[in-house]
Amino acid sequence: MGDSPMLLLMLLLAAAALCLLGLRGAFEMRAALRSGEFDRLAAIRLWPFTRALAGLCVAVPVYLATAPLGAGAFAAAACVAALGYAVAPFFRDEARRRAEQALFDELAAQLDLIALAMESGCGLASAVTVCAQHSPDGPLKRAWVRVSLEVHAGTPVHDALRDMELRFAFRPLSTLVTALRALDKAGLDPAVVLRERARQAAAARFARAERQARAAPLKLWATMTLCLAPCTPLVLAFPLSRLLAQAFGR
Repeated sequence: MGDSPMLLLMLLLAAAALCLLGLRGAFEMRAALRSGEFDRLAAIRLWPFTRALAGLCVAVPVYLATAPLGAGAFAAAACVAALGYAVAPFFRDEARRRAEQALFDELAAQLDLIALAMESGCGLASAVTVCAQHSPDGPLKRAWVRVSLEVHAGTPVHDALRDMELRFAFRPLSTLVTALRALDKAGLDPAVVLRERARQAAAARFARAERQARAAPLKLWATMTLCLAPCTPLVLAFPLSRLLAQAFGR
């Protein structure tokens, strides 16, 4: 029994260290999502600790709820912790998917802005600077600002765009940068391509909104069915029981 306080202290210190390292990994992942550096998500140094922290967070309530079971509580908490550790990558991938979708939604308007600046007589570097100054805040705006700073520091604009595309690891942006480099080598005006890419992005966003609008009634109907089906007998039970009692009472 004398070793129990020491064992408890060691467990608390291990949990505190896991929380510290896991939170650092979570903050690193959040910073990568905010800055649009999606390539960093697959190489977060403390990601195993973040996964373990996710398992711990779901295991503690289970252990507290099943504490009267004794040894069974540890088994239940261990199973839930393993499940939380296993599903953590799915939540990370979902966060990346949402961030990429938000990035794609911003892309249409900002490509239109760059094309407008180029049609007004600006070069590609100046048009990127204009977009960085006037676009709404978000990962894409911060990326344009970084590109603008690199260009002002002496980096060729296409190399800066290539570095941005590598950080994002985002397919629509990769094809755009490749097309801009090809047009620059051919000596053609990139404004037309930017307009076309913006139109395609806007059309894809509108099509996705239509799909979500068509799916909304089905989701609402399923929710109403799941909620109303169990509640309807409960609501009708009292008046039916009164009617049956009056009928048999006579």
